[in-house]
Amino acid sequence: MTDLPDFDTLMWMAKHQPDALNQLQSSMSEELINSASGNQRQLRAVNEHLIRRLALCTNPYQRCLTTVCMMRAKFGSLAHVLRDPEHFRSHRAEVIPLQRKTG
Repeated sequence: MTDLPDFDTLMWMAKHQPDALNQLQSSMSEELINSASGNQRQLRAVNEHLIRRLALCTNPYQRCLTTVCMMRAKFGSLAHVLRDPEHFRSHRAEVIPLQRKTG
């Protein structure tokens, strides 16, 4: 697995090579997702959602805040499931068949 550069190097990349920093983030995210067992589809969905949200940001601080808020919400949902797993399991989707129009 790729080692994360030190903070100073990341700061330098953010100022001088933002595309290289984005590539590093993408490659490290991909490595992490590929190393996960069984949750790759969900992790890819979360990563894609994060990428879309970050694309709307106009500065590094907004990117950081967006990431923190999104991850906090995900951890909150996970904590809720862990606190009350039966409530989570009791939710079932009702499948409603569509009626075809004839005529």
